[in-house]
Parts: sequence; C-alpha cells; structure tokens
Amino acid sequence: MKQKCLNCNSPFAAEAREVNRGNGKFCSISCSSTYHAMERKKKKKNNSACAYCGDEFYCRPSKIAKSKSGLLFCCRKHKDLAQRIGGIKAIQPSHYTDDGRNYRKKAFAFYPNECNQCGYDRHPEVLDVHHKDYDRTNCDMGNLEILCPTCHMEHHFVTKTGKWRSRSA
Repeated sequence: MKQKCLNCNSPFAAEAREVNRGNGKFCSISCSSTYHAMERKKKKKNNSACAYCGDEFYCRPSKIAKSKSGLLFCCRKHKDLAQRIGGIKAIQPSHYTDDGRNYRKKAFAFYPNECNQCGYDRHPEVLDVHHKDYDRTNCDMGNLEILCPTCHMEHHFVTKTGKWRSRSA
C-alpha cells in the first residue's frame, strides 16, 4: 500500500496489515522517533523563566519544587555565571562576601580601561579607581571611576581631599 510519511511527507510502501492495525505511518524508524520527539516537545509549555537571562523554558515540576532558592536557569552556564561574584547574591556561597577588596577588578570589567577625565589608556596597569564620594566602603559601580594617576592626584589636590586634606581640623 502507498502511504505518505507523517514526518517527511515522502511516499513509501507499507504493508496493508500494518496500515489496518493503525501503523504504517512512517517511512523509517528515525522518522518515527523524530516525529514523536517533536510531538512531546509541543505538549510541553514554557513554565519558567531563567533568572539570569530571562528566557522562557520548560522545567519539570519536580525540579521546580526541589529548587532551594526558587531560582531556575535555562542552562548550567547561566547558573554558573549567576553564582559568580557580582551575580545573583541569593545563590552565592557564604564565602563570596563582597567586602570591597575586588572593587578594582569590577570597575575595570564594567568601565572602559581608560582615564575618565583625559582618556589616557597607554598602560592600563597604572590606572586608579577613584571613589567619587570618598567612602572606600561604598563600592557601587555608580560611585567608582577610573582615573590616571595624574588626574586622580589633581582631583584630590583641587578638592583638598586625600593626602591634601587639611590636618588642622
């Protein structure tokens, strides 16, 4: 009997007894498995959003229930990125405290590696990270600025802060 494959639409010969049984729908085993895999995928609706990138994806209900933090990720790479320092604090290990020691590294990753005032970028190793509010414990990105040593010292000289702060008070 001539049949058309449900997956690839190519004609093939199927035995009449298989067609009568409700079989004989696919030209090969690989077409059958491809078709059924796609049908299973169609039945699964996206029920979660990745906490890192926001993309929607399907997650088994048992996996959702087992999540300790309630956060779900579409792939392992996004979970690892979220767990790094500067990622999502809710899932970072307790020893990942951001006590301000890595503010220089974060500033150089966030801002262009050049002086914010004069544009110096010949030797990025000599650039300084300046705290705009002069509070070294405030390491928010909005409070940090990259300056060359000359512009940094000039700023403190003009504002009479840092080593030029008045000692008489």
